[in-house]
Amino acid sequence: MDTTTAHQVTLTEAEREALISHGALGRAGEALAARHLGQDDRLQVLARNWRIADGALRGELDVVAVDPTRGTLVVCEVKTRRDADRFGGAVAALDHRKHRQLRSLTAAFLREQGGRFASVRLDLVAIDVGRRPRLTHIVGLG
Repeated sequence: MDTTTAHQVTLTEAEREALISHGALGRAGEALAARHLGQDDRLQVLARNWRIADGALRGELDVVAVDPTRGTLVVCEVKTRRDADRFGGAVAALDHRKHRQLRSLTAAFLREQGGRFASVRLDLVAIDVGRRPRLTHIVGLG
């Protein structure tokens, strides 16, 4: 089931400063996404920035969480963009290549964890930064 929810985001002063800082934009977006998933969606965050470098497979999963009510592993890609109008926004930043890589990385994570989840879901949290930052959570990328 694919669903999309958009939220006006209320930021702490530290989050606002981190999103403004050029070098910290991605990490600040990931922290904001993890907070959203944990608080608003009631997921339990298992890992942030999970990395693998195993032969040809290299990459990172931004946020890995579990829906404790369903036993669903939720792997969340986070895209944060400053200039949504100019480049199509954060949602447009997830291409087919990255989607394939997310699937491969998720399979590696499951192998490492012993496949202890009832189901798996890939989500996208897109954060468009501006005067009024907007967080869009797309549930179930397919």
